[in-house]
Amino acid sequence: MNPLDGVKNYQVYYGHPTAAILKDMQNYDLVIIEPLHYTKSQVEQIKARGTKVLGYISVMEVATWNTGLMSKLQSGDFFTRNGQRVHYSEWDSYLTNIASPHFQGLLLTEIQNQVIAKGIDGVFMDTVGDIDNEHLNNPTVLKQQRDGLVNFLKQARARYGDIAMVQNWGFDTLETSTAPYVDGIMWESFNADTIKSDAWSQNMIKKLQAVDAKHSVKTLTISTRLSADSHKLAKDSGFIHFHEADAYVNWNAGLVTRTKDTAPTTAPAAVAPATKPATTTTTKPATTTTKPATTTTTKPATTTTTKPAATTTTKPATTTTTKPAETTTTKPATTTTTKPATTTTTKPAETTTTKPATTTTTKPAETTTTKPVAKPVSAPKADASTDKPTESKQKAKADWKQEKKDKKEKKKAKKHAKKHAKKHAAKHSSSNDHHAAKGNMCGKVKHKTAGFLNFFKF
Repeated sequence: MNPLDGVKNYQVYYGHPTAAILKDMQNYDLVIIEPLHYTKSQVEQIKARGTKVLGYISVMEVATWNTGLMSKLQSGDFFTRNGQRVHYSEWDSYLTNIASPHFQGLLLTEIQNQVIAKGIDGVFMDTVGDIDNEHLNNPTVLKQQRDGLVNFLKQARARYGDIAMVQNWGFDTLETSTAPYVDGIMWESFNADTIKSDAWSQNMIKKLQAVDAKHSVKTLTISTRLSADSHKLAKDSGFIHFHEADAYVNWNAGLVTRTKDTAPTTAPAAVAPATKPATTTTTKPATTTTKPATTTTTKPATTTTTKPAATTTTKPATTTTTKPAETTTTKPATTTTTKPATTTTTKPAETTTTKPATTTTTKPAETTTTKPVAKPVSAPKADASTDKPTESKQKAKADWKQEKKDKKEKKKAKKHAKKHAKKHAAKHSSSNDHHAAKGNMCGKVKHKTAGFLNFFKF
């Protein structure tokens, strides 16, 4: 039996729990959490009404913030290329060597301490997709890493029996190596507008359905756009779907509600073999890429910068210029252990600075007939003229401060966009081939491509 049988809804949450969140988690069939933030009693509370719980571990990367694990790593536990460790600056993490027996032992200990000891039902293995992304063009290394992952999964089955095990991405690795040993695979960025029009995605849906029919491997999908359409597409494909429009560190409350207070009836536990029967498969030639260019690997959840509401600067009846309203950009939520699902950085709103009125010397006659301001001032004209230099000086200082702040915000936004563009280029360079046009591109496609590149340049 697959531990994910009967799961119809789930949610991913890597933040810290609260009493309200723990209670709402009971409404789900499955939740995926960062186990470092939870005690055994909190896990038991989540499971009180039958909710299954998976604990996050990173298999192919180790982040520097995880000082406990980093301090135990040996030189052979890191994957090196040309004598150098592969470092991901976006997440401050290093690519690991899953073929290292020592590193496999460290991961098994992590499962024991953070999953088994806390009563969690299984593990969600993030960063498995790095195997396909990093090694697809080197068949020797690719086979070595896949064999190492399979050996790790066999040991986990031997030690912990029928715990649930779900890998994130790594579709080719699933089909050729891990399908007999895992219960599920996650497909992030499962957005209907992209999936429906993408030939690679349509072909992958059929492959995952075939793997499920042969090995009972469930597919969990996540969308960030078009919730209703993406839900329907996933359901029609036989997948389990969750829509995450925000970051994984934000709990989406009240999405599902259980009608019964009693825990669902569970089937008698079957005694599972230490490992699923291995199947002999031939590694598929690397002629197709592993995922669309628009997708990302899990590093749970990249955040989206919310576009501030547009502000309007009202010009008073007098010739003085109102200070432009300050545009506040919502600070992205800080994630700790996860990579963002495909995250889109919204273009920051452009702050429109009102052009200061040109200072001119008015004729006395015109000054006498000038319209009064909204709130009449009883001070004589001499006082009003005296205030203008001071007001202009204050306005100039305020404009200078605002301009400095605007430049800082634009520089920050540009850096953020460049960071994500770099991530897509580095992490998914191997997945761009299936989108490459065959032969000469038509003028319309060239125009669209040029527009897309200009957007990222901006």
